[in-house]
Amino acid sequence: MTTKHFISWDLGGTKCAAGLIEYQSEKNTYTCLQKTHVFLHETTSLYDLVHRIEADLELSMHDVNAICIGAAGQYNGTSLVLENGYPYPMMFAEVALHFNWPNYAIIHDYATVLCGTFTQYLYSPQFVKRLNQVNIPIFERRLAFGIGTGLGGKDGLLLANGDFWLGSNEIGFIGLPALLHDEQKMHQELLTYLHHDHHNPCVVFENILSGSGLQILYHFLYPTLPLISTIEIGDLMQQGKVSELTDLFAWYLGVFVATLQLAFMPGGGIWMTGGILLKHPDLVKRESFKQGINALPAYSAERNVFPLGILHDPDWPLIGAAFYANRRLQTQQEAEKNLHVVNVV
Repeated sequence: MTTKHFISWDLGGTKCAAGLIEYQSEKNTYTCLQKTHVFLHETTSLYDLVHRIEADLELSMHDVNAICIGAAGQYNGTSLVLENGYPYPMMFAEVALHFNWPNYAIIHDYATVLCGTFTQYLYSPQFVKRLNQVNIPIFERRLAFGIGTGLGGKDGLLLANGDFWLGSNEIGFIGLPALLHDEQKMHQELLTYLHHDHHNPCVVFENILSGSGLQILYHFLYPTLPLISTIEIGDLMQQGKVSELTDLFAWYLGVFVATLQLAFMPGGGIWMTGGILLKHPDLVKRESFKQGINALPAYSAERNVFPLGILHDPDWPLIGAAFYANRRLQTQQEAEKNLHVVNVV
């Protein structure tokens, strides 16, 4: 039996989760042995963040087999760049060299979520809430997305040789369909509101299915009330005081699922997560969610066999990052060693 250890990060714009993950080859299991959460404003630099994570995990990053960081933003090979900015420069190449890190990768934050679906945890009720009970094909295309501060996702495939393929997409920027039926009158009014009152020349799903989107819906539905924070709106949703807003949000969630089904035809399923969905799991139980899916009726028979579920375990991105490190970084490292031996001989 082979045992490996990986350090995984889930790095957002305001906080970072990190974990020490153990992989056991005999059982093909990934186990989170230790984890921590660090708010970025509590640290002064990336060096400081690394020290804080190592202290909390009681382990040096130099001592593990590999490191995988799922992060918001774009990594250019030197630094991680985020549109809204990190509180300090994320100069990972410099830090990795300074601390003599093993093989590491910085990948799209939802790539780690998708990689988690390639593990056995996808079949565990402890980690996944299934919305249907259809068969999950192992080697068909699947997609994971999350609704939180923004709307992000990733599609990909597990390959029969044990490797995997990840797509390149920005699903949050898919435009909303027109849906000109009479029953979608409020949808047309909202589109007009977004175009004129918010000066959005192109209305995309992230304008609605996100934290700021909740605020837009709140102000659209209750224009005479003062604008409040996303957290306050979430509290009102949980208390059942804004059912019209909750139904409308659930409807758009359904329309989004239907749009992704048509755009990607993911036979391996669509798997949802993110702060808003984890806080409001009942969104998918509402009739308006089903109505949203059915608002795009094309290929409904084919789409009914696509698995659909919620990834409700908070460690999911850390497990997925460890899977990536094990399948991609370790394989790369072993290949480099074999190439070095061949060259020496």
